[in-house]
Amino acid sequence: MEYFIYIGTLIAIYATLTISLNLLVGYTGLISIAQAAIYGVGAYTTALLALNFTNDLLISFVCAAVVGVFVSLIIALPSLRLTNEYFLIATMGFQAIIFSLFMNLEITGGASGLYGIPHPTLFGHTIRAGWEKLLVALALAVICYASALRITNAPFGRLLRAVREDQTAVASLGKSVFRVKLAIFVFSAVFASAAGTIYVYSLTALDPVAFHLDESIFIITLVIVGGTGSLNGSILAAALLILLPETFKFMAIPEAIAPEVRQVLYGALLVFFTRFRRQGLIGEYRDVLK
Repeated sequence: MEYFIYIGTLIAIYATLTISLNLLVGYTGLISIAQAAIYGVGAYTTALLALNFTNDLLISFVCAAVVGVFVSLIIALPSLRLTNEYFLIATMGFQAIIFSLFMNLEITGGASGLYGIPHPTLFGHTIRAGWEKLLVALALAVICYASALRITNAPFGRLLRAVREDQTAVASLGKSVFRVKLAIFVFSAVFASAAGTIYVYSLTALDPVAFHLDESIFIITLVIVGGTGSLNGSILAAALLILLPETFKFMAIPEAIAPEVRQVLYGALLVFFTRFRRQGLIGEYRDVLK
């Protein structure tokens, strides 16, 4: 049962990450490769806070979000001045810088990471059981989904789509394209950082490898497979691509090559969906709750 609870928690975490990135990629047309870095910033903020000051869950969420927003501004302010592939390369550069800091700073534990992180507390209650952490992860995913749905169905959501389709037309109407991009980038960072908090408290340990460039590419893969501009597709893709590799454990695939097989599978899915089904599993205009 603990195994299934852990898988459910992972699905909720990646659903949050995918929805938050989809607001950038699918609705605004910003392909960011720094989502794992912001996710990691939230995770390390939570871990350091729990090890040195407090493991209160609400305080951890707030602090992770604040630091995540700060880092997102460092990334966004110079990068959002760029367009298309130049923006992508800039975010990839920031991803590499932040990951290098995770791997080399003494405060982050370097390549060894951080261990012995205490269980979180909420209103005086220590959250130890896996099912309790699953409920917290699900609550975050629901809040992220509801917030994203509210934004995308509001006038601001139409403005995001307008920026995606024609930035020049938006600017000609007196709207600040830069401010729109900055606002949604920061909003995305809040939930990516919060997902890092859930991740840390679920494992009570932290390994910097979890926030490598490959992780950012995996999150983008989830967005593409689910469907850019589709919130429901993000949830479906997170569930499918987390569950799919788990089937390897029940097949005659040696554990030594299972990670490589998984990478090949993800790459094949990415090629297939970008070539033959660009709308993903659920297209933007076929999202059932819109």
